[in-house]
Amino acid sequence: MNYRHAFHAGSAADVLKHVVLLETLALATYKPKPLFALDTHAGEGLYRLASGGEADEGIKRLWDRRREWPELAAYFAVVGRFNGTQLKNYPGSPLFISESLRAGDRFVAVEEAPPAHAALQEVLRAPHSQIFLGDGYQGLKALLPPRERRGVILIDPPYERLTERSALLGGLKTALERFRQGIYLVWYPIKDPRDAERLVAVLAPLGEHLCVELLTWPADVRSRLNGSGLFILNPPYGLKKRMGEVVPTLAHILTRDGTPRYRIR
Repeated sequence: MNYRHAFHAGSAADVLKHVVLLETLALATYKPKPLFALDTHAGEGLYRLASGGEADEGIKRLWDRRREWPELAAYFAVVGRFNGTQLKNYPGSPLFISESLRAGDRFVAVEEAPPAHAALQEVLRAPHSQIFLGDGYQGLKALLPPRERRGVILIDPPYERLTERSALLGGLKTALERFRQGIYLVWYPIKDPRDAERLVAVLAPLGEHLCVELLTWPADVRSRLNGSGLFILNPPYGLKKRMGEVVPTLAHILTRDGTPRYRIR
């Protein structure tokens, strides 16, 4: 897929990804022990929302009615920290992570593109955060295992390269050899559901997992991105139940044709 992050910022796929990410972090930080977080494909960190972008079918559908959905309060709170009275900006995953961590936790963001890396340095300034310029999959090898021995790792590649999926699988296998107990979240696009099923089938043998998927278009509409999913390896206890409480709400709001479509499995 041809990925332009600024155009896609705040899309339905971003909303799902960041809601799942926040719920995972909330459960992981329930225990008082320090937590390590890693974002392997961090991006710019903060995006200006332009008219005509995919936020029109994502965060902008929710924002004016956000008080109707207290179950999404944590998500709306983070978005609100980067906006005034009007919705003009959308935070990327690094800011969602940084805003969710405690003083004793630690966060590392890795970004491969120099312009995006420079932009991220301007907006991610929390004392518990570090930013590295480089390949995210190499970061899995270099940064794991963390000294905290507890961690949440987000792998959110753009899927632009033909070798992306083999690199993803290789990176995950390396990470698990070094840090088996980590919680890994892998975002994936759903354009052809059969292709997404093949990816999940390849990842499933790696260990206990949970898949959360949301389609905003019918599965047979293949001229666009139908939806997206998160493959969560070693999901924290309670995450599946929590997804059952919040994902149906998202599916109801974000569907394009009035028919909610989601799977939690």
